[in-house]
Amino acid sequence: MEITLMTWSLLLLWFFLHFYFTRRDLPDLRRWIAGPPRASGQVNVLKETRVEEEMLKLRQRNYKWLARCFSHLGLLGGLGILCEVLAKPGAKSIIFAACWMASYLQYLRVGGDMIELTQKRLKMDCFAMHVLALIVFISTATFASTFEFALLQGWQVAVRCWLVYTFLDPWISIPFQVLYTLTEVLAYLLVFESASLQLGLLCLGHCIFFGVCVSASIFIDTVLRTRIYALLDNADAESLVSSFARVLRGVCDGEVLLDSQMNVAKESECLKHLILTNVSLVGRSFPHLLVEEERPRFNEFIEASARSTREAAAPLCLRVSFRGSAGIRIAADLYHVPVPGLFGASEPYHLLALKEDLDSRPPPDMSEGFTVPELLTSWHGANRRFTPQGEGDQGESGGREPSVRSGSTARSSGVHACPELQEMFLLVDAASQLQDVEQVELNFRRHEEPYDLPSALRSSMPSLRRLVKPTDWEQVRSKVARFAEKSSQDPDLSPKKIHSLAVQLPGQSGWLMVELATLHRNSDEGKVWLHLHGFRPERRHAPPHGGAARGHGGTRRRTARGIPCG
Repeated sequence: MEITLMTWSLLLLWFFLHFYFTRRDLPDLRRWIAGPPRASGQVNVLKETRVEEEMLKLRQRNYKWLARCFSHLGLLGGLGILCEVLAKPGAKSIIFAACWMASYLQYLRVGGDMIELTQKRLKMDCFAMHVLALIVFISTATFASTFEFALLQGWQVAVRCWLVYTFLDPWISIPFQVLYTLTEVLAYLLVFESASLQLGLLCLGHCIFFGVCVSASIFIDTVLRTRIYALLDNADAESLVSSFARVLRGVCDGEVLLDSQMNVAKESECLKHLILTNVSLVGRSFPHLLVEEERPRFNEFIEASARSTREAAAPLCLRVSFRGSAGIRIAADLYHVPVPGLFGASEPYHLLALKEDLDSRPPPDMSEGFTVPELLTSWHGANRRFTPQGEGDQGESGGREPSVRSGSTARSSGVHACPELQEMFLLVDAASQLQDVEQVELNFRRHEEPYDLPSALRSSMPSLRRLVKPTDWEQVRSKVARFAEKSSQDPDLSPKKIHSLAVQLPGQSGWLMVELATLHRNSDEGKVWLHLHGFRPERRHAPPHGGAARGHGGTRRRTARGIPCG
């Protein structure tokens, strides 16, 4: 009596200590049983809907893959069961063969994509497979001998685990696991004599296996949902970052990501265009891209910006000069924000936004010859200096012949300095007083290919690369290349518009916005026509309040934190 009382006391103490140390698991289990919480806001409702949609897609992919595997295993198993039916026909073998064939046909049509696996059909298949397994368990307990019943226990365990991993639906799996456990206990009572059966060990073993199946079902569902939540959050974050980068390119010329050692961590087309290079900059030291006297200021600027921990504070700004590959200094404004914890790094990364000062680029050397825009600009400037009779500053009364500004000799020598120029066609209005040139067509031909980008830019051969903004070059280049590829395959390809295109005529400091830029197909493979129509000066951003002073390479500005941009 005393031993029994002591045993029950120890059991009660054991249960008390167990639930005391695992008390944090009970609320989680209660919340899981109650189902996912109902979302209150529209954003949460949409997120829960997305999670359910992704779970459905995951179940469909998992079921299809396992159905394809089991359709092959079912063929081999079906041959063995058919031989068993022919050798020993009976109720047990017939029921077993019928259930096996039904499951095989179900897996065959799903794995072979004979039907569309919708959410409703997936749930119906899950119920059907569980019901077939339950029928087999009952028939085994009813018709099988003791020896056959013992042999089939391993197969029944495998089927129960298989159904858990196939459908990944605990809301259906757990109720059927209860039915399987009750069926197993009743089958033991029918097959074995109750006198020789120890009910305590029987119930304990089946309860443990039932707990394993239920825990596995809950655990798999929880892990998959957690992973889907993380993937959706990551996709949303990537979308926000991508949208922010597009907005940033509208305000600045681009961005570059640096690691903790101030090396370029990610390819930046903006930076490559800024310093006029087509070589990959990944792994290059960013301070070495600056002129030497700017590097100490840049390091001090990064340290000062990294100490600024307020998230709401505006990013600090610094005016620096880059070393262009063509041997020119290029001034640009840098805006810096630290990015802590990126890619799991212990030291913060650095995100820099770049804004080039276009006025800091030196004008082209006119002694090297004219390109197409320069030639047109020279003609335009010369024509404006024609002085018709009765107009302009006339030194004496009466008309005189129109005069051209001096320098015609230099212009003619400039044409000779452009060896690529082959032909010129002028559409002349003979009825006008000065016989205006209304249309010009120039034909060029490159004699030899340049060996690098700087030499190509110094060449007098006209190119889109020299006409458009450096930050727009990659986008324009890819659009023209894609259109040329499509035009070679489709003779009826319709023209394609290029939006927000800005061009700059050499020798001019400002950019011109093109109202309509259209690509047209050309009969020659790999060549296209680019029609530019309507030009207006590009709007420049107003200088910030608080005064401005000219420094090296452009305007000096001060941020709200008092760090000068230059």
